[in-house]
Formats: sequence, structure tokens, C-alpha cells
Amino acid sequence: MVSIPYLDKADLAPLADAAASWAALPAKYEALQREFEQRVINHLKGHWDGDAADAAFVTMGKARTEYENAATEAERIGKLLQDAHGEFAASQKQLHALLDEARDDHYKVSDDGRVEDVDPRWDSPTASASPGFAEERKKKLDSLVSRLTRVLEVATAADEAASSALERDANGDSESFNTSVYTTLDAVEADQAAALMNKKGRLSDAEITKLNLLLSANKNDPEFSRDFAVKTGGENMLSKYNELMSPPAGTTLSKAQLAQLKELKANLGTTIGTATTSDDHRKGGPDPEITKFQNDLLKAGQRDFNANPTESPYGLSGYQLTSSLMSEGKWDKDFLQDYGDALITADKNAADAGQNPDAYWGYPRTLGTTNIGALDPMAGYMDALGHNPEASTEFFGSETTVNGEKVDHYDYLMKDRHWPEGAGYTGDPKNPNGYNNLGHALESAVTGHSYDSSPSADTPAHNQDQAALMQKLVQDVSDDGELAHDGMQDSLGRMTAEYMPDVYRGLRPDGESEEDFLPLGNSVSANFSERDITRFMYTVGQDPDGYAAISYGQTQYSAELMNYHLSHPDAYGLSDKETIYEISETGAQVDGILSLGRQDSAVQESAEGDKVFNDRLASAGDWGKSITSIGIGVGTAAITSPVGGAVAGEVAGNVSGQLIDMVVSDLERDSSDDALYASGADLESSKSAVQAQLRNAATISVAENSSGLNQAEIDTAVNNGAEAGNGYANDKSRSYAQKRG
Repeated sequence: MVSIPYLDKADLAPLADAAASWAALPAKYEALQREFEQRVINHLKGHWDGDAADAAFVTMGKARTEYENAATEAERIGKLLQDAHGEFAASQKQLHALLDEARDDHYKVSDDGRVEDVDPRWDSPTASASPGFAEERKKKLDSLVSRLTRVLEVATAADEAASSALERDANGDSESFNTSVYTTLDAVEADQAAALMNKKGRLSDAEITKLNLLLSANKNDPEFSRDFAVKTGGENMLSKYNELMSPPAGTTLSKAQLAQLKELKANLGTTIGTATTSDDHRKGGPDPEITKFQNDLLKAGQRDFNANPTESPYGLSGYQLTSSLMSEGKWDKDFLQDYGDALITADKNAADAGQNPDAYWGYPRTLGTTNIGALDPMAGYMDALGHNPEASTEFFGSETTVNGEKVDHYDYLMKDRHWPEGAGYTGDPKNPNGYNNLGHALESAVTGHSYDSSPSADTPAHNQDQAALMQKLVQDVSDDGELAHDGMQDSLGRMTAEYMPDVYRGLRPDGESEEDFLPLGNSVSANFSERDITRFMYTVGQDPDGYAAISYGQTQYSAELMNYHLSHPDAYGLSDKETIYEISETGAQVDGILSLGRQDSAVQESAEGDKVFNDRLASAGDWGKSITSIGIGVGTAAITSPVGGAVAGEVAGNVSGQLIDMVVSDLERDSSDDALYASGADLESSKSAVQAQLRNAATISVAENSSGLNQAEIDTAVNNGAEAGNGYANDKSRSYAQKRG
């Protein structure tokens, strides 16, 4: 591995000079060729005949070819050296930036790559004990280590590739010039990685380490990924992956070896995903080689791959292997549609024949001794959709024809399919339920961003298909609360938080006509009925993760909406006091419905119920702060600022970010009597907590916008609005949700 001191101090000027010198050689060889032709060949033509002349002219023709080959080789070596210089210079620049960042943020980076936190605040018991300090410092340290490792990996792969390319003698015993010299490091590294995947027999630990290095350094590079996939081949790639993850029975792997294989799964999945998208912007349409690679993966779906046939007659299917890799990276939208159609067809055919997914994808199939992967291919496929919002929205809005019957994708997965239980089926011991993966796909489909990333001011506005799917989901859960399956409530909560403007509209009797009060910008409205959104939030609020996400969504939206209207007093025409009242009323409705759901949940009724809910609220604080960048809703950047998203992104979250910090700080305190937000054991304390949140939001907004309201007027508006909102929440919950059969 290239070291930090080496990359930090490396003088790259000689390499740049060498690249320039080699790049200048072709012109010199071409000049020599012309001079040779003029002074020798042309001079002798017409003056020399006979057998000796014929033989000499053949030899001189070969010499002319050698000049051409010499120019070609020099040109290619020049390009290779130039590419190597670009790679090393980019890595060095990134390293310098990271080292500067570390110094500025009081982290010490040792020559061996160790990072130590030397922040002077650790010497102060008061500063180091502040809420979230240790967690924040640890998170920054981990991020630095990860990024430093990545830079060194890329530099190491480039260094080894350059060395291999320059030492390579493609001509063998021939003394001629070599015209097949590599021109890019990507090509070298793709050949090296493909050679390892194409090698017969199991790879050694050193070879797995080398393959991991190559894939990790290049997994997001379209050129490398494309060449690697094409040279490896679809079926062969699945076969080698299966072999690597399924060593022979009796093989004992160390923790380090298992970690290497888990890393390989992630790197290979991301690389193949990148390969499938490598021709997305290709002139002339799809790349035929990538199309063939994708078709090979589809054809391999129902084929079994058995790494150890002498030990068991059963192996994993191509669907299981491909879906295992799909959980990583971003895969091509069109391929995901074709793959999903094929997977649902296989799944539905098996179910129609009496084999539920447990049996069809499960025993006697096993994951092998490494236990890496997932038996249920639908789990990995759902995560693949979760990483591609465009694909997931399209998928849940379409259907597949199976034996002449139209199968609606959403209905089949949400309502009809039996999802297997157990970590072996999902590949995730922390989430042994495929509904968690289904939640990821739905979250991506309705929000327009990957499930494991947060919305931003740049997130596209909700479109018609996204809003329609969210509306259908809310209505379905309203009609049948059991559809809010265990494992997906965290996703349902986050989805709801991002549709908070639509939620507010649904709870207000004239909400749909309040475009100026509850603006959606360019987003299409999801028209929730009062009954449906009440039932939905009451149901999702019974889960601690769902409760936490919607609670932060309400906190963020109420705070930013107050700030928006106080800074745009003509947007709706209410006085500042009336604005605070109206927003407090609807915010308290959301919180009140959630609180009633929380109080009626089985979790809350347990001995540790209150602690579980509050722990989830505290742990979700970072996510809560992440959504503050969307201001008063996705697609509203043009509303919040006359000059668009740049300014909007700077001011959005100023109020709600402070407010969420207050909530998290209070939750992280011990359970003393004055820990207001941490008190959720009864409805009265929940009412007090939401009033405190709304009061703080209003106070900050008034100060931000130099409103003339005094604190007494703020308190009165908030308390009266919240009191009314809590009353509405109680009435609606009891009328719509608690009496539901």
C-alpha cells in the first residue's frame, strides 16, 4: 500500500516531464521516417534493379513499418504516463486536502495512517461532556480514516497498474516495437481484475486482497467497470462470486478473511452496478457488449450455481447471486425493470405451484460457510430499487404478466407475497425481515432519492407518479393497518416526513385550497384525506422508528414554515400572531395523533416502552437535522428565495436545525424532572413537549425576522394554537383510528 508520507511528498514533476517527452517522440519518429524515405528509398528507386534490389526494398519497407510502430508505441506510452500522472496528482491533491482538514479540525494523522483526536476540548470536562460531542468527534474521525484509506487505495492500484503496464512485454520474443501498449491505467486494472475473476480454482488470500484493491479503487469508474464486466462475462462472474463466497465444507476462515469476502461482495456489486449504467449517456444508444452482459445475467437467473457439488446437490440460483450483488451500488434502470419482471414471474410461478418463497428460495439451498448473501433474492432487488429512485417509481407503477394474469408489482409485494422470515433470507441479522427491504424500495420510489441518503435542496420535486404512489400507500395502510409491516415503519415514517406539506393540507379542512399558506412549489400534491392521513400516522406512530421520523418531520416543517411566513408576510396575509397560531394548531395535530398512537402501542405499554421511544428519537436526531435542507418542502427552493436554491439552501434549517438540537440535547440528558422532551409517558407531557418545540420555533423565527411580537404574545399564540390542535387530534384519532375495526 502506498504510504501517506510517500504520496504526500512525492515529486510528480519528473513523471510529467517523462510523459511530455514520450508524447513528443511520435513526431520525431515520423520525421525520421520521412527522411529515410526521401534520402534512401526514393533516392534508390529507378536507379537500382535486380534480385538484390528487390530484397533490399522489402527490408526497407519493414524499416518504414518499424518507424510507424515506434511512433505508435511512443504515443501510447506517453498517454499511459500522462494518465498515471493525472491519477497520482489527483490522489496527492485529495490527500493534501484531507491532511489540511485533519489539522484544522484538531486530528493528528500519523505516517502509518492512524488518526488521533487531539481536540483541546477533551481537556475540558464541561466541553467534552456536552451532548453529542463524543459522538460527533468519533463520526468525523471515522470519516477521515475512511477517506484517507480510499485515497491510498486508489494511489496504490494506480501505482501497481503503471508498474505492470510498463514492465509488460506483449511481443514476447519479438524484437519489434510493441504497438499494444496500454494507454490508460483503467485498462490495465480492468485486465488484472478480470484475470483474477477468470482464473480457474479458488483465489488465494493475496489474490482476493488484490481483487478487492482493484475493485475498491475503481468501482465507481464507468470505463473500468464496463471493461471488467465485459471481460469477465455474466455467468462466469456469478460462478466465481459463488465460489468465493462458498468455500468447501470444513474450511475455517479467520475474521480477517471473512471481512475481506464481505468487502469483496460490496465492491463487486457496486462495480457491476456501475458497469450496467456505463452506457447511459453513450452516443448511438446502448453498448452492445453491456446489453449482452445484462442479458447473460437474466438468462442465468434460474440456473443453479454449485461451488461444491460433491458435498451437496444443491446450489444457489442466478437470481439469488445477482440479487445479493444488487444490494450494493446503483444499477441500470431498464435492467432493473427486466430483472424485476423475471424475478416476480419466477416467484409467482412457484407460489402458484404451492411453493411459498420460504420453500422455493430456502432449504435445501444454503449460503455456505461464510453465510454471506441472502436466500431471498427479492431482498437484494428491493435494495437495488432503493438506490435508484427513477427505477423504483417506475417499477411500483407497472405490472408483469404471469401465465396470462396481470400481476401489479406494488400489490403483489405489499399485499400478496409471503415474505420469508430470518436473517438467512435477508442477509442482515439486524433486519431479518424482507419488509425492511421493501420499505427501502418504496421510500426511494416516493421521495426521489436513495433510501440511504437524505433529501436536499437539489432533490427533484415530487412528480405525479411519486405523489400517486404515496397517496395509494397512505390509503391502503389506512384501510388495513396490518400493511404497515414490521420492519418497514422507519421507511414509512421518513416518507411521511418528506410529505409533511401534504400531511398538513390533509389535516386542515381547507388544506387543498391553501396553496399560499402551505406552498408546494413545483411538487405535485399527494391528496391525503383527513381520515386516511390520521389513520396512517396513528398506525405508523405506534412504532418507535416511525414515530421518531414523523415527529422530526413535524418539528422541521413547523419551524421552517413559521420562518418562511414571518420572512414573507405577504405570502398569505395573516398577522405574525395569527400565523404562529395556525401553524401551531396543525403541528400539534400531527404530534397529537402520533402521541395517541404511541400511547396505544404494545411497545409503549411494556416496562421499557418510554425509554425505547425516546432512545429512537435521540438516535434519529442526525437524520432529523439532515432534512432541514429542504426548507418548507421538496421542490420549494424557488418559493423560499427569489434567487433560487443556493440562498434557500443556506437559510433553510437555521431555525429547525437549532430546534432539533434542543430536542436531542434534552433527550440525551438523564431522566431528570426538567427533561421536557424526554417525557412521553403520558399525553399531558407529550402536549407540553410539543408546545415547547413550537414555542422555541416561534421565538427563534421572530428573532430571525425582527418581528414586533413579544414573548408573551408568542406564548399565547402557540399555547392557544397547540391546545386547539391537540383537541382536533384527539377527536380525529378516536373517530377515525381508535374505533377502526
